[in-house]
Amino acid sequence: MNLTDQTAIVTGGASGIGAATCRTLAERGADVVVADLSGDEGEQLVESIAAEDGGDASFVETDVSDEDAVAEMITHAEATFGRVDVLVNNAAVASQDADGPITEFQEDAYEFLTGVNLKGPMYACKHAIPAMLDTGDGTGVVVNNASIAALIAEPGMDIYTATKGALVSLTRSIAVEYAPEIRANTICPGIVETPMLQQALSEGGDDDLPATAEEMIEGTPLGIAAPEDIARAIAFLTSDDAAFVTGATIPVDGGYTAR
Repeated sequence: MNLTDQTAIVTGGASGIGAATCRTLAERGADVVVADLSGDEGEQLVESIAAEDGGDASFVETDVSDEDAVAEMITHAEATFGRVDVLVNNAAVASQDADGPITEFQEDAYEFLTGVNLKGPMYACKHAIPAMLDTGDGTGVVVNNASIAALIAEPGMDIYTATKGALVSLTRSIAVEYAPEIRANTICPGIVETPMLQQALSEGGDDDLPATAEEMIEGTPLGIAAPEDIARAIAFLTSDDAAFVTGATIPVDGGYTAR
């Protein structure tokens, strides 16, 4: 899976699945734009990619819920590497405190969650797709990171699940509208070992969250995923090995939804 001469943008790229994706794409030869709100983590990752992986990466501070910031992200990618070939919409938020069952719907929670989880990918696609088409290669790729929450119920997180389901539908529309020049696919991770998960398990937070996470781990045939497991699936979808894959929704969940 050689991505040499390709430029990939990864939102939420400074940690967790995003950071693993940046490293994996860089290892395969891509120039990588790490887009994130965390400047310290983002810059450290860029330095690490250069030192350990021999790749070329650049950081741009990006709030994906701000369209102007997203437009600047694309401008930064083109100015730094000359083109945009791959967009990985990975940035996302969840909030059990703000979210809840639909009878407890709160407008501010809706605006917060949709701003990042749905408007963010929409803004990114709006500005990245024209840049991909400008290359004239007909090899643009969008990978949207949803969640198994797009496929199964997540009681008590109704807004979050709605944003992820909508992201799947958006991806299908993009796949049909922009074929054959651009491919678009969705991945749906299950439970993944990230710093956020470990903090939740060790410190609690929402009293039900550790129990829910443990139940998910126990209910996953292959156990908990590492961020790199998800990153490799993303890398496959960005490569020529997936040249005939578009509009697909792929669970990367260790068999959780197969039960």
